[in-house]
Amino acid sequence: MTWTCEQVLRDIKLHDLDCDPRVFHVLFVALTEPESDIAREVRRLEANETALTVRDLEFLYDAYINSGIEPGHHMSVVQSSQARTSSISTSANTAMDLSKHLATCAQAQSEKTPLRDTVLQINSEMQENLTNITAQAEVLEAELQAYQAELFTDALTGVPNRRFLEAELPARLNVADLSLHIALIDVDHFKQINDLHGHVLGDYAIRIVANLIQNHLRPQDVMCRYGGEEFCILFYNTDAAVCLEMLEGIRTDIARRTIYHNRTGKSFGPLTVSAGLARTQPGDDFEAAVQRADELMYQSKTTGRNRISS
Repeated sequence: MTWTCEQVLRDIKLHDLDCDPRVFHVLFVALTEPESDIAREVRRLEANETALTVRDLEFLYDAYINSGIEPGHHMSVVQSSQARTSSISTSANTAMDLSKHLATCAQAQSEKTPLRDTVLQINSEMQENLTNITAQAEVLEAELQAYQAELFTDALTGVPNRRFLEAELPARLNVADLSLHIALIDVDHFKQINDLHGHVLGDYAIRIVANLIQNHLRPQDVMCRYGGEEFCILFYNTDAAVCLEMLEGIRTDIARRTIYHNRTGKSFGPLTVSAGLARTQPGDDFEAAVQRADELMYQSKTTGRNRISS
């Protein structure tokens, strides 16, 4: 155990990282559980980047440790709960309609009797209870929708996050006759941007890139923030030529921008991105589908950056 902790601290020093508990936790798991998803992701980052970043490791912590539950299970639990609350609301509304009908029938009786008064009293109380149940179900459904939005949304950019991708992509891979292309986009030299200009401007640049990517996509396409400065796009039911045209539009649009932050007065540019595009294959799982796009993205990195490989 002592040796392991010392090795983690050496890795933190090697990559010039903050000694944050989340950073330590991720590196500790990567070292002690070499077959884990975290270890594979750390090895991938080490193989393709000059150094690990705190941002990368924070993403891994949130995706694999902090969540505690598999992303797909998160999605199914939320959707199941939403379906149940919706069913409660529907049943309550149906019972309310029946109650109102009974009240109308009782009131239609011309002769006042103890039984008639009792029926009306019970019916009135039942309507009040049903109204409360319906209101509570609606509040719960709204809270579940807010929870789902928070769970699967990246706080910095407002786009879907990696957890959403890990729930969405496997479901899409199981759909027959669905043409699906995956693109990974990475901001070039992003560590230098943070080192030279600070994290405030770095975060601002990430938000700008997310908005520019979104502007070039069709309504049916899905974009998420995959890592610190990485974005993933799922292109549905189109061919590679159309995907490449959209990616080229994204690349050129970003490359001609100068990033200027009004509050700090700092600016830099041009900002460039490298991308890889791959089509999913029959039998792909999440890891295999993303891996091909990842390899092509790093091909773009190693052949000069600011380009797209497919």
